Amino acid sequence: MAQLLQNIYNLGPVLAMIAIAGAAAGGFWLVVELKKRSAYTRYSQSDRLFLRRNANRLRKMQLH
Repeated sequence: MAQLLQNIYNLGPVLAMIAIAGAAAGGFWLVVELKKRSAYTRYSQSDRLFLRRNANRLRKMQLH
């Protein structure tokens, strides 16, 4: 029993560092995802659909 407790105490700092590194990586990923999403939120969904529809019309006009 004493050896089990000693092993837990020895592994505790390693597990804590793994948890901190995982939290830092998760935070970094979240910041990157939010920055990517903010690029798409400049226009509302209806504005994007309007722009896409007009872009298709312009392509059709240029082809004919």
